[in-house]
Amino acid sequence: MDDEIRTLHLTKRELGLLLKYGYPDPDDAAMLRASKVQNGVHVAHIDSFWLSMWIADIVRSAKKIRSHSLLEELDALCDVLETAEQNNARVRGVPLE
Repeated sequence: MDDEIRTLHLTKRELGLLLKYGYPDPDDAAMLRASKVQNGVHVAHIDSFWLSMWIADIVRSAKKIRSHSLLEELDALCDVLETAEQNNARVRGVPLE
């Protein structure tokens, strides 16, 4: 696998937040929606460049949000994306590929 490709594990909620606040391009959004689901978690393979871009877009989106609980969810989503970006395994009981 390419050194820049990362494995991303997202819950259904995280996927919804990423699609709404991370502004993936239409092709990436379609790929994320169609990603394989393992144990209720979407598993996608993404270039690390896009992970960085989505994190930046989520941070930019968060500046307009006043809901503390939504901000906490977006912060947690950024942690998930940063973990994948760093190519670290996510601890959630999801089997590694």
